[in-house]
Amino acid sequence: MIQDTSGQDVQLQPNTHRKMWYWLAAAVVALLLVFFLISQWRQVANTDMTVSRSAIRIATVERGDVQRDLSVQGKVVAANSPTLYSTAQGIVTYQVKAGDKVAKGQLLAIVDSPQTTSELKQQQASLAQLQGQQAQQQITAKRDLLQKQQALDLAQVDLIAAKRELARNQEARRNEIISDRDFQRSRDELARAELVATQSQTSLALAKQSASYEAQILQQQIRAQELLVAELQRQSDTLNVTSPVDGMVGSLSQAQKAAVPAYQSLLTVVDLSGYEVEVMVPESYADDLTLNMPVEISSNGTVYPGEIAAISPEITNNQVVARLRFTGAVPEQIRQNQRLSGRILLENRLNVLRLPRGNFVDSDSGRSAFVVQGDTATRVPLSLGANGFSYVEVSTGLQAGQQVIISDTSRFKDADSLLLTN
Repeated sequence: MIQDTSGQDVQLQPNTHRKMWYWLAAAVVALLLVFFLISQWRQVANTDMTVSRSAIRIATVERGDVQRDLSVQGKVVAANSPTLYSTAQGIVTYQVKAGDKVAKGQLLAIVDSPQTTSELKQQQASLAQLQGQQAQQQITAKRDLLQKQQALDLAQVDLIAAKRELARNQEARRNEIISDRDFQRSRDELARAELVATQSQTSLALAKQSASYEAQILQQQIRAQELLVAELQRQSDTLNVTSPVDGMVGSLSQAQKAAVPAYQSLLTVVDLSGYEVEVMVPESYADDLTLNMPVEISSNGTVYPGEIAAISPEITNNQVVARLRFTGAVPEQIRQNQRLSGRILLENRLNVLRLPRGNFVDSDSGRSAFVVQGDTATRVPLSLGANGFSYVEVSTGLQAGQQVIISDTSRFKDADSLLLTN
């Protein structure tokens, strides 16, 4: 007979202690979930909008330098493009064409002016005539002075002889060898010799003064004539029109072999070494511009240092024309009328609170920003100072280390607080 297994069965008591722990853990999880949902609900309830962090840019307020600058666009112009003119009436013959590269001193055009050439030759002949007169006057003056000197010398010889004769006659008269009449005659001869010697000396002195005066007058006439000839020679030389700079012929103002009057423009030369950038600056920045203010000029991704070379005194279409000059290296292969961009450095603010430049500046005209604290962002009022290309200065409203939304916040214009989600 087969026995059943009832004798082997053991009755187990239910484990109520483990089940209690299961229920307790479930209750804690449920409680935490309720607290989390309440916290999220409170955050949503206390904010005006919910925004994803990936849709905004956040930056930290820091201390540093802010350069207040102005971005401008302009075109390359020649700083030096002289226009050359004819100095006299004549026929122009060009030696170059528009666009030709020329060197300083190179012959560009010739003006054939028969009138100038003829007048130059006439005045040169007059100068030669005056110089001949000067030579003749010098010879005549020397001859006259020689004659006057000879007369003086003879008069002095006669004076010496008269004195010697009077001395002998005085001795003879004392010894009553000669008559008184002969003695008086010798005294008269001495007086006459003294008078002739004195007049001869005076005549020589006057002759010297007269010769010197005539030489001075003639020399002044020659000097005046030399100046006239030099001026005509200069005018004649300028009929050969040469380049004042190394550069390129810009344009020809006249046709080949054309008749031109005096002081008529002939051609322009562009100085290739003196390019500047002409830019238009908004009228609101006109008072901030000064000569020699530093600038940066960009060409093909390279930044070149420069300065403001000139500022127009007038305003046209609410803009001011300014010229930027390179102070260091000049871009290679630069061309006239080429478009370039520039940056005028208006002001440099040192060690100030700053934020990276972003669209938040334009969203509320820079009067407020959203400060991020944890998962919320709160709008706070602020004021901005210098507005630079990379950074903007924070004057009031923020502190160093705070995080601020710097992207466009115009869509949050009706919100004062934001909930940031991942």
